[in-house]
Amino acid sequence: MKRIAVVGASGFVGSSLVEQLHRRGPAEIVPFIHSSGNAWRLARLGIELRTLDLLDKEKVVDALRGITHVVNCTRGGDEVMLRGLKHLLAASKSNRVERFVHLGSVAVYGDPPPAQSEHEDAPTEPDRGSYGWIKLQQDRMVQSASREGLQSVILCPPNISGTHSIYLLSLLDALNAEAFALLEDGSAPCNLVDVRNLVHAIELALSDGPKNGQRLFVTDDERTTWQDVVGTLMRLAESARWPRSISRDELSHLGAATGGPQASILKSMKHVVSSDVRQALRKDPLWHRFDTALRRGIARMGKPVESALRTSVEGPILISKVWPGPSLNTGLCRQQLRGVLHSCDAAKGQLGYRPILRVAESMSVFSAWYRYQMGMESGMWPLLRQIPR
Repeated sequence: MKRIAVVGASGFVGSSLVEQLHRRGPAEIVPFIHSSGNAWRLARLGIELRTLDLLDKEKVVDALRGITHVVNCTRGGDEVMLRGLKHLLAASKSNRVERFVHLGSVAVYGDPPPAQSEHEDAPTEPDRGSYGWIKLQQDRMVQSASREGLQSVILCPPNISGTHSIYLLSLLDALNAEAFALLEDGSAPCNLVDVRNLVHAIELALSDGPKNGQRLFVTDDERTTWQDVVGTLMRLAESARWPRSISRDELSHLGAATGGPQASILKSMKHVVSSDVRQALRKDPLWHRFDTALRRGIARMGKPVESALRTSVEGPILISKVWPGPSLNTGLCRQQLRGVLHSCDAAKGQLGYRPILRVAESMSVFSAWYRYQMGMESGMWPLLRQIPR
């Protein structure tokens, strides 16, 4: 009988997977958690929850004794993601685990990804140090372990929807706060996978599919646009105002990283003679006398010369732009630039994967769950909606 270890079982995907595997039977499910997270969802099933620190190499080896299959759903800091995975892979090999399923991410292809990333063999070019870069290092570790004999596969989901979806809840919060702008007409593709579809793919991958650490995209296999998703969520949003439109150029520059100041002797000299620095230096008696004489000399040259010198030193007076509305959620807005629709043809061909939920049904189920959780169907909703969240 299979003994399936779900590592990261208290996370969104991990808890959904444990629930599904528990319903399925007859395999023995061994959930490992590090923080409470969604552990409440598992505690009601009567399954023993085991804590595991992936940074403790010896304990990871002990934890996997007798385990036949491992699903890695963990997420955390860089050390957990990298050194923790190293320990998990080593323990899986030493305990002769039959199958290792790793949850990767489409983020390994960069942000935004190249057009070729419609398929998995596209170049992987995430920015160094980004989440996608960390996930790419993980992929390489899994692929290295597969070359050493650990049968493994990497499933790459996009944004994960469904009940309890952190992504949909974040987007809904942004819409409520008017902190989301829609790229042009909202026609850009929005890659989604319902958590139940992803869990279904994981179940298939535990028994079938690639053994060499190959990546497989797992999506809802539909062309869904941002307008589709936003349109559904706006029915749940408390604000009836449709998000404003933003151009591709505006969105490209929104929150763009800027480099540090360039080294420059001229800039340094300007800083030294700026009014703020001079004010501090005037506390020194000698500098105070020199500054007073200098200011008198410049004043004799007349106002135009004095103004020109001040502008050349301190620059023109800057007037801050006032944004007409709330600050935008940069991360969510910029996701619209990921204009590639990832194909799950490989998962369909090699796993036999077919989504069990269509996007419309998935969003309908999420909406019903959200309305119930918020009490929107109860007679108390007019009062509840007044409570700040």
